[in-house]
Amino acid sequence: MPLSINNSHIPSMGDYTDLYERLSKYISKFDRNWINEIEAAKKEDIVILKQLTQMNKYHYQYPEEYEIYLSYMGQDDKGLLNTQIPGYSSISEIIESYEGIHEEQPETLSDKYVHFFQKELFDGQLSFDFNQTNNPQIVMTDEDSQFVSYFADNFEKLLFQCAFSKYEKLHYDKCVKFAGSHNMFKEALKNNNVLNASEMINKISEKYGFQKVWFSDLNHHVGFRERISLYIDSRNDSLRGFIVGDLDKKFENISNSLLNELCVNPKN
Repeated sequence: MPLSINNSHIPSMGDYTDLYERLSKYISKFDRNWINEIEAAKKEDIVILKQLTQMNKYHYQYPEEYEIYLSYMGQDDKGLLNTQIPGYSSISEIIESYEGIHEEQPETLSDKYVHFFQKELFDGQLSFDFNQTNNPQIVMTDEDSQFVSYFADNFEKLLFQCAFSKYEKLHYDKCVKFAGSHNMFKEALKNNNVLNASEMINKISEKYGFQKVWFSDLNHHVGFRERISLYIDSRNDSLRGFIVGDLDKKFENISNSLLNELCVNPKN
């Protein structure tokens, strides 16, 4: 059983009632202006959005975590949700997106997928999957609102994954970004004698003493050990991410060994 490690700046687990407090506490360590610069969604815009998505027709409800997000930063989250994928998440832009669907392609309105994020090139969205009405997963859908792939376990985890990937680098002296191709990913699986990314990353993380953070999921792997943090995105059968820590020999040794075992290359 791994020893307990105290990395007090890592966001704590909670529920929707204290989501904003936990998120803002973490972000404010690195960006004190964030809480004053974010902009809430207007209540009338939330009503309009629910009408356009036809959620009332199908008796769906947004997850409580997304309702909290809207009430604090639904108009402008200062780039938080587009940390992983370039795109648009403000409620006014999502309303505009749905208005366009109603005018031009009403037949593509889905009775299962409700999007809250529009990719920059308008070739897909992040959507709530209401095949699971209780705490819906986040999935990628295409421009016709058809399922493409799983993206994240739920909206709360997605928020903290975005915050961590955007701000954790600022906590330490050194950041090593890395990425690898699909072929490099297959090589890493073979070298580690495992079948999937989660199994491989759990195996390697345990070897180097990393503890898994609660907002990890099948695509996003977050870990920490004393004075070192690790973030790996394994979407699309390839690896990308970063390892951050204090600039010393221990960090250098661990980061070099990790990149070698993951079969990824450092990025400038």
